Amino acid sequence: MTLNDIDDMERYMERFESMRNAERAWLDEEMEVEMMIEVAQEEGDSGASQYLRNRLHIMRLVHEHCIRNEFEHMMGINVHQSTLNT
Repeated sequence: MTLNDIDDMERYMERFESMRNAERAWLDEEMEVEMMIEVAQEEGDSGASQYLRNRLHIMRLVHEHCIRNEFEHMMGINVHQSTLNT
């Protein structure tokens, strides 16, 4: 194993740890919104409850997209580019 290989592995591990930390933060944000939904439902506020459910859905889509893009980047894959050329 060369020094370049070791450096590459260290960068990969740092990036992976950063992704894990970001995912934990996103899960915390999602839990907060889920608790807000419960409160809105308990208070009978269907408008706020629906708004928060929509917000949670969008948050999850964004988080999934970010994670997928990060993995693609780490693996050297550009799915967006390959789908544009098909």
